[in-house]
Amino acid sequence: MPALAFATNFLWVMVIGILGPSLPGMVSGLGISYAQAGFFFTLLSLGSLIGTSLGAIGSDYLPRKVLYGSCVLLLSVGLFVLGFMPGYALIALVIFLLSMVGSPIGAIGQSIMLDMFPGKRERYLSFMTLFGALGSLLAPVIVSLNFSASLSWRWGFMETAVIALVVFVALLSIRIPPATRAGTRAKLRTIVRRRGVVVAAILIFLSVGADLGFSYWLAQYFKSELQVSLRLSSSIVGVYLVGIIGGRLLVPVLLKRMSPRWNLVGGLAVALAAIIAFILVPWVPAKIGLCALYGFGIGPVFPLLVAKGTREFPAQSGAVTGVLYACMSLGGMVFPLLVGALAGKWGIHYSYFFCAAVVFALLVANFMMKDAQRQEA
Repeated sequence: MPALAFATNFLWVMVIGILGPSLPGMVSGLGISYAQAGFFFTLLSLGSLIGTSLGAIGSDYLPRKVLYGSCVLLLSVGLFVLGFMPGYALIALVIFLLSMVGSPIGAIGQSIMLDMFPGKRERYLSFMTLFGALGSLLAPVIVSLNFSASLSWRWGFMETAVIALVVFVALLSIRIPPATRAGTRAKLRTIVRRRGVVVAAILIFLSVGADLGFSYWLAQYFKSELQVSLRLSSSIVGVYLVGIIGGRLLVPVLLKRMSPRWNLVGGLAVALAAIIAFILVPWVPAKIGLCALYGFGIGPVFPLLVAKGTREFPAQSGAVTGVLYACMSLGGMVFPLLVGALAGKWGIHYSYFFCAAVVFALLVANFMMKDAQRQEA
């Protein structure tokens, strides 16, 4: 079962990852503005906000295999349909719908996995988000290869549809245990009022600004402001994701030597230094290297925050995951569009100061929580 959870998270994050590197081709091919392009990300996250929340919570109540398989199959269909949509409005609509039906697959897989292996929470969540990063890494490679072969941006989505179909076939052969019995469940309003869940949800919301607000616009930044070729600019996101993968691979090792909180503080400190240097250094090769360093620092943040939140109600991983992923999706609605709006007014270069401010806020928040714990003690 963990392998299936890893595979579905890989798939969904790959879908998200296809959109960012495809952006230069979509902007030129559809003749749209930065703000219109940023709206794609908003619709993707709005669909995810609805779909992930309902899907993750539903995994505590509904037949899991039917729910899981239906979402994967519908995602495959939606991706294939997206490859044939002719105009901006129809593309935007399909992105919203496929996000609603496809976004729950990672959350459902995660909730099932945590129910089955509660004692390996941080370790498995790190591996799960690692596979998500691998999906994001493969996405720009596919887009770059398509651009190199003079293929349209649409091919990336249709190729991902084939991968989704393969995952669906694999899912049919896996035995999935039923959800925890209803008598052990807390009410949803109790979950959303728990301090640990609320803190984790707020920090996850902010972490999206540090991650997606930065990475979604990387390809366009290198192409439009640094005059890097379309082929190279679409693959630079992969450098950032190599850093993400490295940071998440290191989490299980570091957890043996320091607490999750110190892992967060250390990672955020590295990320803050990297993004400030990225903004200030003018040389393209140095900026590319700093993308990897920034990803290395940001990489551990999301899995450690999810582990913190889901630990509050271990018997209801689906419901807690739904709340946490809803905040992640809400952040995905807000931050890429906000960074796009800032980029439209001042340029993408200056909009990255906002991402740096978000990283600084996350770092300060972790120090404040530490001080609060000492005062309570």
